[in-house]
Amino acid sequence: MDQEFSGEVLEWRGPAPYYFVPVPEQEGAALRAAGLAASYGWGMLPIRARIGSTEWKTSLWPKDGGYLLPLKDAVRKPAGIGVGDAVDVRLTFDALPRQQKPQAKRAHIPRGSREPVSAEQLTIVPANQASWADLRSIFGTTGNPARCSCQRFRMLHKESWASEGPEELAARLRDQTACGNPKAPATSGLVAYLDGEPVGWCAVAPRADHARLLRDNRVPWLGRTEDKTDPTVWAVTCFITHAGYRRRGISHALAHASVDFARQRGAHALEGYPDFAEGGSVGTLATFTDAGFTQVSQPGKRRAVLRIDF
Repeated sequence: MDQEFSGEVLEWRGPAPYYFVPVPEQEGAALRAAGLAASYGWGMLPIRARIGSTEWKTSLWPKDGGYLLPLKDAVRKPAGIGVGDAVDVRLTFDALPRQQKPQAKRAHIPRGSREPVSAEQLTIVPANQASWADLRSIFGTTGNPARCSCQRFRMLHKESWASEGPEELAARLRDQTACGNPKAPATSGLVAYLDGEPVGWCAVAPRADHARLLRDNRVPWLGRTEDKTDPTVWAVTCFITHAGYRRRGISHALAHASVDFARQRGAHALEGYPDFAEGGSVGTLATFTDAGFTQVSQPGKRRAVLRIDF
């Protein structure tokens, strides 16, 4: 579905980015009707936008019953677009077919049960084979997972949760995972299903893709002589388990699956950085050792680097 219109660039001093083009009411209504099943939280609508010869993927932001098209600096500045300028916009919404959730392998185990879950009971797929709605249900709508969208180690210099906002970070995660697009050339993680329900996420990607990990975090580097830019070393940086399914072994199964996931995509090694005291989103020591990782350094009392070489 395509929509074309002209609009005037406005500045909104809310969450970054600060520059937007309002979508006219008629075009916005048509997009809203077509995208009811595709919005991934907060009323956001994934879209492709074109101004002149520049096309990019983004999401329309809901505001006052309509939509705003965000203009990132990377799009706006090269074209010399500023506040008050009139621009011609083309929006393309590609409705994705409804996906069948992976089928359960064993009898149903209810949410909230304390019964351990084995790897055989789970269906674990690359994130681009899962739907965006399923991934967002794992992250939830409140708390740090929803706020961060697994971008903690990926943010650039001077970026933060507050400066970028949950909508922008969620849009980045969607781009990184290519959820709902099984033919995408790359994806950055794994999604676990139990009885057809999405229950777990694991972020797996080249270590060099994590700007903040390379820049501000001492854990991977203290006492080691590593080439931070080596694209063949991958990292497991985040585990998220759906509320009601935690402490049942889902992260352990995802850690196991991450090994083959990285190896099949050309990694020469895979690292993890567990927290001895809490585990949290980075995982526990046992999460990695049970999957065959070996400790190579311990930069502090509660953090370590674990690695598996292929």
